[in-house]
Amino acid sequence: MKRTSVLLAVLALAAAPAANAQDLGRNAETWTWDGRVESGKWFRLSSINGPVTVEPSSDNMVHVRAEKDVGNRGRISDVAFQVIQEGGDVRVCALWRNDVCDDDGLHNRRNRDDDDDDNRRDVKVRFTVKVPNGVRLSAGTVNGEMRVRDVSSDVRASTVNGRVEVRNVGGEVRASTVNGGVDVSTRNGPVEASTVNGSIDVRMSSLSRDGDMKFSTVNGDVTVETPASLDARVRLGTLHGSISSDYPVQLSGRFGPRRAEGTIGRGGREIEMETVNGSIELRKAR
Repeated sequence: MKRTSVLLAVLALAAAPAANAQDLGRNAETWTWDGRVESGKWFRLSSINGPVTVEPSSDNMVHVRAEKDVGNRGRISDVAFQVIQEGGDVRVCALWRNDVCDDDGLHNRRNRDDDDDDNRRDVKVRFTVKVPNGVRLSAGTVNGEMRVRDVSSDVRASTVNGRVEVRNVGGEVRASTVNGGVDVSTRNGPVEASTVNGSIDVRMSSLSRDGDMKFSTVNGDVTVETPASLDARVRLGTLHGSISSDYPVQLSGRFGPRRAEGTIGRGGREIEMETVNGSIELRKAR
């Protein structure tokens, strides 16, 4: 009997941290977290409803501030937060009802018979995150704009309904949305960017890193600016629009007013630029 009681107590203690983690900031209108993430490690943020802004940190700490905006059908307690730390990486999740956060991100276990599930979306969370030099960033939301500026390392930035802006970063960038434009400026490449309804505008000061690059949309223009000295294999295509390039392209394969394939300089990395309803422009940095 004593062994059973001890086992139950141990199991209860083991389960307590996870349960408490899911309840961080549940009854607070504003929740904050400060923690250390070493250079080269990842800080990851997962949310569903609300904008995200990421800025540089003035110290060696990551600082997270989450402000809840409660609508008529929502409650402050509809959203809690969870922090997962493993292997030096840190993930912060905003949890609406039925959401689960793990190493792969945010998941929803919605019950089809749960009539209240839509009401939980009546709480938005506005995240402001400060990240120190060298920390790699992955930030995602669903409904809201994504803004990242002056981050020194790699960036993964995504949303579904909203614009993505990544400005003056020092690492590799992957930026995506569905309904909104993508605007990226970086001190180094490579860059990948995609949307469905919106234009893509990318500017790279240098390309010292290897890596292929792809830029795609359906409804919008694709404009990419790269350093004046560029070596690449390019594939440029549009269905309803025009193609222009500041670089001389040694053509190969298919060529026409709306499609071009060829080599710039000595070739090397692949650059693919695609749209359906829009124009393609490959520019030299000036």
